[in-house]
Amino acid sequence: MKSKVETYIGFAIKKGSAVLGCDSIKSCKKHMQLLLYTANLSDNSLSVLREVSARTGCQLAQIDEYEILKMRNCKALAICDKSLANAICENLM
Repeated sequence: MKSKVETYIGFAIKKGSAVLGCDSIKSCKKHMQLLLYTANLSDNSLSVLREVSARTGCQLAQIDEYEILKMRNCKALAICDKSLANAICENLM
């Protein structure tokens, strides 16, 4: 059974309001609302995400390694839609 967070991430990907991967997040020109990463993200990539988080002021949160991310071989993503980011934050806590 899918969790609500995984479902919201799927919505964001289908809607086109998700940026996948650290390199894409670093060079993204969209206004990001939330940065998410899995536990097996490398230390260098995590430091990049922390830098982007500090620069943009968006929240950084760790999530489980969901199937939807495994299929895309993705360990970090940014959510650009404010309502989806808020829904994910509410369900992470």
